[in-house]
Amino acid sequence: MNKILIVSGFVFSLIGIMACSSDASQEKRAMTTAQKYYEQLVAGDYGSFVEGSVNSQDSLPAGYREQLVLNAKMYIERMQKEHQGISSVKAMRAKVDTLKAPNSDEIEAITARAFLSLGFADSTKEEILVPMVLKDDVWYLR
Repeated sequence: MNKILIVSGFVFSLIGIMACSSDASQEKRAMTTAQKYYEQLVAGDYGSFVEGSVNSQDSLPAGYREQLVLNAKMYIERMQKEHQGISSVKAMRAKVDTLKAPNSDEIEAITARAFLSLGFADSTKEEILVPMVLKDDVWYLR
C-alpha cells in the first residue's frame, strides 16, 4: 500500500512539474518573442514589427498596414525626442493565461502578458506590458 501511495505521489508530482515547465516554456517563448519584436522596432524595422502583430496575419488593407508602420515610426521618433532614444530592450518576465469559451472546457485562446524593460539613452528606464497571443504555435503582439 505504501508503495502505491509513493508511486502515485511521484506520478502526480511529475505531472505537476511537467505542467509548470510547459507554462514556463511558453512564458519564456512569449517573453523572448516580445523582446525580439521590440528590438526590431528600435532598429527601425517597422514593417517586421507590424508583421509581428496578430492582426497582420489576417489580410490587412495596404493603407491600414501603412498607418501601423507610420505609428511605429512615430513612437520611436517620440522616444528619441523625449529620451534621446531607446538604448536597450530587456525581457523581464511573462505570465501565460488560457481563455476558455463560456460554459465549455474548449480553449479559445492562449495569451500572455510579457513585461519588458526599456532603457533610454537619458539613463531612465520604463517597464512596459506587451500583450501577446499564441496562434499556430507562434507568439504575436496582440
